[in-house]
Amino acid sequence: MLSKDFDQQLEYQAQQTFRSDASSLQVDDVLEPIFIKSELSWRFERNTRINHLVVSNNVFILHLNEKTLQRRCPDEVPKDAKVTSTYQDAQIPDVISKVFLDPFGRIVLVSTRDKRDIYVLVSSPNSLKLNKKPIRLGTNSSFVLASVTWCNRFIQTQNDVVALLAGQDGRIFEVLIRNDGELLFSTEVYPSFKSIMDSIADSVTGIYCDVKSAYEDNSNVFVVITTQKALYYFEQQIDPSRKSDYFTSFFSFFRDASLPDLKYREFPGGTAQSEIQLFIKRKSETKQLLYRQFAWITGAGLFYTEIDPNNVQKSFLERSRIIYYHIGKIINENDEERPPKSVALTEFHCLMMFPHENQIRAVCTVNEKIVMIDGSMASGTPVCYARDHIRDQLWACTDEHVLRYTIKDERRDVWRVFMQKNDFQKAYETCAIADDDLETARRQRSINSRHADHLFNEKKYTPCANIYATSDTSFEDVTLKFFALRDKEPLREYLQAVLLNLQASADSTQITILTLWLTDLFLNELDELRQTYSTTTNRRKATSTTASSSLQPNEEILDEKGRKDKFDEIRRKFRNFLSKREIQPCLRQHRLAMYDLLTSHGDLDDLILFAEHVQDHERVILLYLEREDYKKALDTLEPLNNYQLLYKYSPTLIEKLPEQLITVWQKKYNDHFEPKELLPAMIAYSRAFPKGQEVLKFLEFCRSRNCTEKSIHNYLLSEYIKFNPSKIMLYLEGQTADPLAITYDPRYALRLCIDNDLKEESVFLYRLLNMYEEAVDTALQVDVKLAEECASTAPINDERTKKLWLKIANSVITQGHDLNEVMQILEDCGNELLKIEDVLPLFADFETIDQFKKPIINSLDHYNERLTFLRNEMNDASKSIDEIRDDLAKYRTRCVATIDSNEICSLCSQPLMIQSIFYIFACGHYFHGDCLFGYVRRIMERKDKRSLNGAGSEAINQSNPSKTSGKTTIQKDIDRVNYLQSIIASGSAPPSRDMESVQQELDNLVASQCILCGETAVDSLDEPLKAIL
Repeated sequence: MLSKDFDQQLEYQAQQTFRSDASSLQVDDVLEPIFIKSELSWRFERNTRINHLVVSNNVFILHLNEKTLQRRCPDEVPKDAKVTSTYQDAQIPDVISKVFLDPFGRIVLVSTRDKRDIYVLVSSPNSLKLNKKPIRLGTNSSFVLASVTWCNRFIQTQNDVVALLAGQDGRIFEVLIRNDGELLFSTEVYPSFKSIMDSIADSVTGIYCDVKSAYEDNSNVFVVITTQKALYYFEQQIDPSRKSDYFTSFFSFFRDASLPDLKYREFPGGTAQSEIQLFIKRKSETKQLLYRQFAWITGAGLFYTEIDPNNVQKSFLERSRIIYYHIGKIINENDEERPPKSVALTEFHCLMMFPHENQIRAVCTVNEKIVMIDGSMASGTPVCYARDHIRDQLWACTDEHVLRYTIKDERRDVWRVFMQKNDFQKAYETCAIADDDLETARRQRSINSRHADHLFNEKKYTPCANIYATSDTSFEDVTLKFFALRDKEPLREYLQAVLLNLQASADSTQITILTLWLTDLFLNELDELRQTYSTTTNRRKATSTTASSSLQPNEEILDEKGRKDKFDEIRRKFRNFLSKREIQPCLRQHRLAMYDLLTSHGDLDDLILFAEHVQDHERVILLYLEREDYKKALDTLEPLNNYQLLYKYSPTLIEKLPEQLITVWQKKYNDHFEPKELLPAMIAYSRAFPKGQEVLKFLEFCRSRNCTEKSIHNYLLSEYIKFNPSKIMLYLEGQTADPLAITYDPRYALRLCIDNDLKEESVFLYRLLNMYEEAVDTALQVDVKLAEECASTAPINDERTKKLWLKIANSVITQGHDLNEVMQILEDCGNELLKIEDVLPLFADFETIDQFKKPIINSLDHYNERLTFLRNEMNDASKSIDEIRDDLAKYRTRCVATIDSNEICSLCSQPLMIQSIFYIFACGHYFHGDCLFGYVRRIMERKDKRSLNGAGSEAINQSNPSKTSGKTTIQKDIDRVNYLQSIIASGSAPPSRDMESVQQELDNLVASQCILCGETAVDSLDEPLKAIL
C-alpha cells in the first residue's frame, strides 16, 4: 500500500491536476497533468446529438441522432476541390442500436433497435456506402446482436473480413464479409450456448477473440464471452490456412458441454449495461509477443486482468480482479453506486465515464487508487470512449463534441507504486525517463534501496548485497548492517559489488581500501576454515585410535567434507575476485601491500596466484623455487618473453631439470636470444654433471643456428676437448680462413690444444695466426710433409720462407734422412728460394762432393743463364735511353693547345682563324702571323733606332761616313726575319734547307716569348703605344 504522504499526493493530484485545454493551470503550484483533454474543432448541425463513437485506423464513425452514421477521417482530402465537407453521412432505415467498426476501418456493422436488422456499410476514402439489404443470420429473425469481435488481426485474408457475432440469446455466428460489403459466408458455430443461456436465464453482453501469445502463432486462439452474470473462457486451435469456417471445429469441442463442463467465473449483481475494452501493445519487435489488458464492466465492479501470453486461462479465471467504481470517498454520497457507461484502458490507468454524475475518473490499475477526477465536462454529457489500437490513440465524445486525450508521462508515479507494492521488477521497467538519465538513475537507486531493505528483512542477505551496491543507501549503514552478521559473505559480496561499480575515474584510494579489505576478509575466512579443518582432522585421528561409536566418525567425515567444499568455494571466489579486470591496475600498483597481507596469512598458494595475476613473474618463480617446485618454476618461465629471467634462473634450474631447461633454451632461440648469457648455467651444469653432455648438444644446436658468439664457440671447443677431441679438427676446418671472421678465439683454442697435446690442431691454429715458425716446429714433431705444407703456404717473404725451409732441411739432415730426401726438399721449395749452397753448411764435413756434383752444376748453369739475361736487359735499356733522348730533343718546342673558334687576335682584335698562320702562347695571348711579324719588326726598329741615338752614332757617321754602310745586329735580325718570311710566303726553301727548319728559325726569332707579357713587353714599356702598334 502507498504511504500516507503518497496517498495525499494522489488525492491532491486527482482533484487538481486533470484539466482540459481551456482550464488554467499554475505550473509552479501543481505537477503537469497526466491526461490532457482537447476538443476537436468539428462542427455539427444544430440539434445534432452524438450517441456513439467508434475509431479504427484514424477513421471515425459517429452515430448521430437516431438513424444517421457519419464518417470522418482527418487524414483524407476531398477528391473534388468544390466539395468543402470532410465527412460522409449514411442513413439507416431503422433506429440504430449498436455500431461496430473493424480494426482497419473498412467494414461497419450496425444493428437496429426495432427490426433488429444488421446492416453492413463499407468505409473507404471519402466514402461511406450502405448495403441496403440487411444480412440474415440463421433462420430465426429474433437474433439480437450483442457484440462483435474481429479476427483479422490474426487471420490473414486478401479482401475479406472475418468476425464472430454474438447474439443476446447466446447464438454465435462466424461471418465472412467481402470488402464491398457482400456477405460471403455465415454459420452458427456454437448453437449449444443458447440452451445454456436459456437454462440460467442469462444473456450475452460481449465477445472477444484473439491469439494466445503472438500473431505469428495464429493457430492457438482463445474466446471470451461475457454475460450479465459470468465470464466464459474457451481455448482451442484453428486452421488459419482455411478460407472460411474457422471456428466450427474450434467450438465443436464444447458442443455437447453443459454448464459445469465450461470454464467460467461468476459475478453477482449483473447488469445489461456492459462493455469490453482492451489495451494492446507489442512487447517485442522480434518475437511480437503481445501485452494486453482486458476490462469488462460488471455490476460488481470493473473486471480487470493483464493477459499473460504464457497462461491466458489463468489470467481470466484466477489472476483477474475487480476494481470498484467508487474508491474511497464517494463524490456524491446520496447517489446510488452505478457502473460507468464507458471505460478506457491505458498502460497503467483506467478511465471511467459517469454521465449521471457528469464526471470522469481515472483509476491507477496498479494500486486501484483514484488519480484524476474531471468534473469539468462543460462541452456536454459524456457518452463513450473509443480507442484506436492501430494509431494508439484515445478518444471520447460527449453528446455535442469529440475529444482527444493526450497522455503525458503516465509512468511518472507508477514506478513508486510498484516499489511500494514490492514489485521491484515492474518498478524498474517503469521508472525510466527517456530524456532525463539522471532522474532515471535516481529512481533506480531508490528502488534498489527499497528492494535491498526488503530482502534484508527477509534474511536474504547475499542477494540484497549486490542490490545495496547500486542503491542510495549510505555505505556506512550497509557495512554496519552486514558487519553485525556472523556470516561475512554478504559483506564480501557488497564490498565487491561496490568496488566493481566504481567509475574508472574514481579515487584510487577508495579502490585500494576496498581491495585490501576484501582480500583480508577472504583470507580470514580461509584461515578460519583451514584451522577448523585441521582441528577436525586431528580430532578424528585421535578418535580413530580409541573406542567410539560408528556413527560419530561418519558424521565428522561428512562435516569435514562440507568444510572442505566450502573452503574450495571461498578460495575459488577469492581467485575470481583477484582476476577482476577492474582492480588489476590497483593490484599492480599496490602489490607490495598485497604481498605483505598474503604473507602474513601464510597462504603461499594464493600468494603465487596473486603474483601471477599482477604478472610479477619473477616473484612467482622465486616462490616456486622456495617450495622446491622446480617443474612449475620452469613452466612459469617457459612461456615468457623475458630472456633476462631465463638467464638469471637457469643456473639454479639446470641442476634440477637439465634436459627440460635445455629444451626450453632451444625453443627460445631466436635473433634476440643471447646464448652467452647462459654460460654461468652451463658451467653450473658441468660442475653438477661432470659426464653430462646436454650442454654440448645445446652448443652444437647454437652452432647449427649460425650463432656467432665467440664465447659460445670457445665453450664448444672446451666441450669437444672434454668429450670428443676428434671433432676439433673438423670444427676448425669448417671455419673460414680469415682470422677476423672466425667465430672462436684462435689463441684460446691454441692454448686448449697445446694443453691437451693436440699437435695437428695446434699446427692449424699456428698457421691461422701467421705463426709459421711455431707451426713448422710443431709440424716437424708430427710429419715432414706437414711441415713442408706449412712452409709452402706461408706468406711470400723470401727471407722468412727461406728460414722455414732451412728448418725443415736441417731437421731432415739432423735426423739422418737420405740425401735424396734433402734434394727433394730443395726441389719442392724451388731453386729460386733455397739453393744447394744454402744447405751445404748443414752437412757434416765428411760428406763427399760427388754426392752434390749434379746440384752444384745445375746451380752454376742457373747463374750463367741469369748473367746472360741481365746483360741482354742492359743492352736493351741503353737503346731505349738513346731513343728517348732523341724524341725529347725533337719534341722539346712542340706543344698542343685547344682554342675556341671565336678567339681573336690580341693585336688587331680580328678573328684568329681568318689567317692560316697564327701563334698561341701559354699565357692566353693569340696573334696572327702577319700581326706578330709586323709588331716584332717595329719593336726591333725602335730598339735599333734608340740604341743608335743613345751612342751618338749620328756624329760618328758624319766624321766617318765609310762606316754608315755597315748594319747593326738588330738590323740584321730584322733583315733575317724578312728573308725567312719571304721564303715561307713563296713556299720553296733553298736547296740546302727544308721548310721545317726555316719555320723553326723564324719562330725562334719572333715567337720565342709572348710580345705582350714577355721580356720584349718589359723592355718596350717606355715606348709609345702609337709607335709600335
